[in-house]
Amino acid sequence: MIRRIFLGGVIFAIGLLCSSPVLALDYLGLPGSTWGSVSHDVDSLVGSGAMGYINQGIDWVKLPGSITFNTFAEFRYRFRSENNEFYNAYSGATGVEFKRAPFRLGIDYVWERFPVAGEQSNNIQYYLAYYYDWDLNRGSRKVLGYPGSIWGWISHDVNSLVGSGAMGYINQGIDWVRLPGAITFNTFAEFRYRFRSDNKEFYNAYSGATGVEFKRSPFHLGADYVWERFPAEGEQSNKVQYYLTWYYDWDLKRK
Repeated sequence: MIRRIFLGGVIFAIGLLCSSPVLALDYLGLPGSTWGSVSHDVDSLVGSGAMGYINQGIDWVKLPGSITFNTFAEFRYRFRSENNEFYNAYSGATGVEFKRAPFRLGIDYVWERFPVAGEQSNNIQYYLAYYYDWDLNRGSRKVLGYPGSIWGWISHDVNSLVGSGAMGYINQGIDWVRLPGAITFNTFAEFRYRFRSDNKEFYNAYSGATGVEFKRSPFHLGADYVWERFPAEGEQSNKVQYYLTWYYDWDLKRK
């Protein structure tokens, strides 16, 4: 019943917006983005892995308070080689979102599959996400900058496979020098966390990390030393991690 109400509400909202000739011809934009990470941990708890998403949305209208109303479709994936029963997953999602930097508040319908466990979940998810970045440089000529950022995701899934959860990080780095090819050399410290209420064995974790990174948009190539803890199992891993991440966004609306 909840799923039908949600899907009906999404269809009604989109139909209402499209029924207005002005909005149908003058939506704000067609924003999309993709983020991904491939990594290898030198341990036997996580191993090699990959995760990411690709998203395409429509910004329909600006509401009072500079809030943008968006609808979207998204594909998500998460895999690793060790302790992966209820970690490995891929899913499709459609939803609605209200955006006002640095926050995004939304609800989506998710078709999620756990291939190792042979489980699946078709459920509604409520979420609040946020992202904010900064540079603490006050005109120093010794370094290029002191970039930092914070990202977080708080969610509740209407099922018994994932439940409620939160994940995120906070990062502070130093951009030291620009190398040939417009590559920036960075060192950083970071705290990461990932928790959920159901099937949390070897999913729930928190960690600190220090590392080095080479950045050239849209890619980050790096290596870090990670102190990772898995509280549900009482396990821990102090390890080296190698990774490549990328982020790229676009707007398909012709200017």
